[in-house]
Amino acid sequence: MKIATKFIYRALAGLALTCFGLSPMAQAQLQLPSASGNLFVSINGLTNDNFQDQNFAGAIFQYTPTGTRNGALHGLSRPRGLAFDSVGKFFAATTFFTDTGIAQATILKFSRGRQSRFATLSDNFYAEGVAIDGADNIFVFAIDTTDPNLASTIFKFTPDGTQSTFGSVVGQGFGLAFDSAGNLFATDAGVAPGGVNPTIWKFTPDGTRSVFVGPSAFPPDQGPVGLAFDQFGNLFVSTEPNGIPPPDGGGLILKFTPDGTETTFAAVHDYARGLAFDSAGNLFVAEVGFIDNLGQRFPGDILKFAPNGTRTVFDSGIGNGNAGPEFLTFR
Repeated sequence: MKIATKFIYRALAGLALTCFGLSPMAQAQLQLPSASGNLFVSINGLTNDNFQDQNFAGAIFQYTPTGTRNGALHGLSRPRGLAFDSVGKFFAATTFFTDTGIAQATILKFSRGRQSRFATLSDNFYAEGVAIDGADNIFVFAIDTTDPNLASTIFKFTPDGTQSTFGSVVGQGFGLAFDSAGNLFATDAGVAPGGVNPTIWKFTPDGTRSVFVGPSAFPPDQGPVGLAFDQFGNLFVSTEPNGIPPPDGGGLILKFTPDGTETTFAAVHDYARGLAFDSAGNLFVAEVGFIDNLGQRFPGDILKFAPNGTRTVFDSGIGNGNAGPEFLTFR
């Protein structure tokens, strides 16, 4: 099975009601904190035995710095990228599928205890990573579900919601991250059915695209997924192997210095997705979980790595079979 089929899931028939990305019955218990250090995590939600995830089955969890889950928002459709702007407004990417299989992506905004629809994308785009620059422009990575290579577009929204196309990649896009100079980095998983190459792309603030690292940076049949910069400008990247069930420990966390020098920071269980650093330099990793060929379901975890690489489990047993954590962000 290609990685593409792990990232994109068709909706189940009969789940309609709205394309807003949020169920009318959603339970909102997400309190945006005034203090810093809280971790926010998008949770994929319930999946069936055909690896399909369902509308309104996802959630966003909130954790204190000590690991206590102190809030949740349920009833979301495939929540993915999460980000805060400079004044504490919270943005989340969601994707609803109609009963005819059409993807409808929505960016939700949470501010002062209220939720609203910030933006919607054209039909058949599946929203993934979200990143916000120093001017509070919101960037959203979206996969074209009709393209054979799952080519992806980066859309830019100004704070007032004005939309433009910032850039694109040839394969399946997932994670976005800004460096301190305002350059945007984007992952191209590169193992879609068309066989494009795994790449991390670099976009300057004016949208000029170049290759930061190409296929030789990744093990065979693996592609980059999540991205996060540490305080020293090093780029950390999660990779995900191709195939279900995956070999235990097949995923990696790679570290790239600003000049592209590569080392392996850690080996992880498979299907590591989003990455985020806290203010103390600890790296958090979301593992979404999976369903093997025998139908056995493995839940997801959130891992924590100290700056020296020491690994602990921040939270475990989340979801049940590709239903666990996807993206992370701190507030």
